[in-house]
Amino acid sequence: MIIESFKSFISIFKSNIKNRKKSISMAKMTLKKRYSGSALGVGWSLVKPILFIFVYWFGIEIGIRGGKPIQGEIPYIFWLMTGIIAWFFINDVLNIGISSIRKDSHLVTKVVFPVETIPVYNVMALFFTHLLLLGLVVIVLAIFGFLPNIYYLQLIYYISFLFFFCCVLCTFLSTLAVVSRDFEQLVKSTTMIFFWLSPVIWTADKIGEGSILMRLLKLNPFYYFIQGYRDTFLFKIWFFERPYYTIYMIIFMIILTLVTSYLYRKLHNDFSDVL
Repeated sequence: MIIESFKSFISIFKSNIKNRKKSISMAKMTLKKRYSGSALGVGWSLVKPILFIFVYWFGIEIGIRGGKPIQGEIPYIFWLMTGIIAWFFINDVLNIGISSIRKDSHLVTKVVFPVETIPVYNVMALFFTHLLLLGLVVIVLAIFGFLPNIYYLQLIYYISFLFFFCCVLCTFLSTLAVVSRDFEQLVKSTTMIFFWLSPVIWTADKIGEGSILMRLLKLNPFYYFIQGYRDTFLFKIWFFERPYYTIYMIIFMIILTLVTSYLYRKLHNDFSDVL
């Protein structure tokens, strides 16, 4: 199984590299189609996250926390926005990316098209808006005194890792969603559970770093990217200063990639029949 999975991954990877220009073009087209007919166009991809951030900030900071900063010095609004932007991207993959192959079923059933690129270019479309939001956060932080520093270099690591993770996750989810609509509905129904199990709007400092509960929470891979963004923007912690968690994520990524490659290899020939 491992050898078959590895061969399948190499095949999928080569196909995506070969068709990268086509994928970028399809991603742009997907993005334009998603916001076609609206005056703001792609601008709506920023409006919704900004409104969510404001609502969560007002409800948590003003209503519950009473204005208390994080670790005594970081305003909650900055802590919130630096972590939630990673969640927005992941959330879109869970809710939009999972339907990517089924949504573009005409590319599977009516034309000759590299199906393995469909989840990737759909993630690319979501990634474009993620980069826009990321740039906006950098500007806001700089205005309020959190200027770019050497730790921003590791954004290359976190952004690249997050993009690859979401591509694999989208392929995994969309592959299973083709053969089971129930699976698609299950994932969409449990998205909020992952939201609350990730430290998106609540702080995990009171739990205790070495506690069993914290270790269980860190099994959630979304936690890694949310915390990584905050480590980069606010806490000035390198990713290699969390060696065990980074090693865990690399192992998790390898397993997820191999499982996804195996499932795609076994199921993709049946896509046209199911769709």
